[in-house]
Amino acid sequence: MPKGVNCVSKVKVEICVGTTCHIMGSYALVDTLESLPSWIKEKIDYKLSPCFDVCHGHMKPPIVKVEGQYYENMTPDDLKRVIMEILERGDKI
Repeated sequence: MPKGVNCVSKVKVEICVGTTCHIMGSYALVDTLESLPSWIKEKIDYKLSPCFDVCHGHMKPPIVKVEGQYYENMTPDDLKRVIMEILERGDKI
């Protein structure tokens, strides 16, 4: 395990795979999680959600929920950054 990464419970990640998020690239986010090194993947608990119903008017897809917080217009790099920030802080999850 690299320096600076503390032991925490698994990071909870939900990826919307509803029609709009799917069209806007949500499966690229799934691919990103699957391609992470095993020492990071074992610290992530992710699931696919059919729709969060939050993009109608105020959030831009694809939408991801990490530890209960919604993130809009998520890119693979953004998702990795958010996860690594949580792991590096060692937040109690």
